[in-house]
Amino acid sequence: MKSLVWKIGGALVLVALIAVSIMAYLTNENTHREFHTYIQANPAFEDTVARILGLVYIRGGWSGLADVLPQMLAFEGDRLIVADVNNVIVGDSAGLAIGQTVTQAELTGGHEVEISPSFPNPGQPGGNGQLVGQFFYLGQAGGVLDAEQNFLSQTNRWLWLSGGIGVIIAVALAAALTYNFIRPLRALSAGANAIAAGNLGYRVKVKSGDETGELAESFNIMAGSLEKSEQARKRLLADVAHELRTPLTIINGTIDAMIDGVLPRDERQLKTVKSETVVLTRLISDLRDLSLAEAGKLKLEKSTIDWADLIQWKLDQFRPMAEVKGIELKFEGRDGLPAVSADWVRMEQVLANLLSNAIRHTLEGGQVKVSLSETVLNGRPAVTASVADTGEGIEPDKLEHIFDRFYRIEDSRARTEGNGAGLGLAIVKQMVEAHGGEVRAESKPGSGSTFFITLPAIEVTALDVTPESSPGAS
Repeated sequence: MKSLVWKIGGALVLVALIAVSIMAYLTNENTHREFHTYIQANPAFEDTVARILGLVYIRGGWSGLADVLPQMLAFEGDRLIVADVNNVIVGDSAGLAIGQTVTQAELTGGHEVEISPSFPNPGQPGGNGQLVGQFFYLGQAGGVLDAEQNFLSQTNRWLWLSGGIGVIIAVALAAALTYNFIRPLRALSAGANAIAAGNLGYRVKVKSGDETGELAESFNIMAGSLEKSEQARKRLLADVAHELRTPLTIINGTIDAMIDGVLPRDERQLKTVKSETVVLTRLISDLRDLSLAEAGKLKLEKSTIDWADLIQWKLDQFRPMAEVKGIELKFEGRDGLPAVSADWVRMEQVLANLLSNAIRHTLEGGQVKVSLSETVLNGRPAVTASVADTGEGIEPDKLEHIFDRFYRIEDSRARTEGNGAGLGLAIVKQMVEAHGGEVRAESKPGSGSTFFITLPAIEVTALDVTPESSPGAS
């Protein structure tokens, strides 16, 4: 494969050669044409021919034209014809029309020949502007005089000299341009090889404000994303291994102790094993749901549901848990809100995660409030449900990570406080986005947190799903 240096350089040189060749051809053609036109149409040339013919007539009439006419031609191949006052052709440089009349020779546009007192008049009666004949100059596209040849030779010489200089400059510019153009490409190639070799921390250093600079910036952004993805993958593997290891260790230890007789084989120990298997089952289920949602393969059984019905349904389920902690559950909504198209079971899962988190992080005597409002999502009508608590809140540096997999605000207290594996909010985000919605969070340390779920609304005249027909009401 040829290098871009040769391709770009060759292209510039070829352009220079073609430009010089076209310019030389057009200059030669135009010069030849204009030279003829100038000579033939120039009044000075016509006057000169008329004056010479007048002198010839004064010195001996029209008898000496045969020797004079060929010398008066501006170009080889041109033709000069002279007629007397009776329009009879008395001279022809080609010797073809002598004796014919002007009409017979089909000649037009003749130039008059006069003699006047300004001419010497030996042996002939002097005239005062006496008309003695006319001439016809017929230019041909054939040969060129030595003057034209010399002019064109000089012109071509300078054209090719300038063309040669242009080619040299084109080669120099090609070398400079290709070097500046290929250098960032080589840097990008080296970066791609480094990334392919596993060095995801490699960054291309290209200082340019043009498209190559933008390409290098995009490459670095891509490399950063790959590095983050790889780090997330490693963290995921480590977190999954950690989350699996803990319940498995408890199960294995309990069973070993029961086998060895250290612990009794009673219902209490079996419940311990059972609870850890539940943790494992939930973890595996959450990971499966999360993976399917991220891959866009999560199966959704959508139907037209009323957000208010779903929220009331979940609040009734969580009310006993809230009453145990002395927390008030409150719902604020209004009639007439548009329905949404969603999977009832998946939205139950989303609300369950948010409500359990809100109750867990709200102190006794606090409040968890769920509100509904009509909003806009991507320029289209939508409905937003917000879950607000009066808990301890989240620090700004931690708030941006709360939807990350396995992220827990206080990891050391996670298991003892029943916070799970840190997948709940990640699942919430993926579930909502799978429905074409969005989720976000706001929090102020010491003042609680609020989570917002926005789903696209649909235009219906009657609700297709009622609490009695919903999956959760059966």
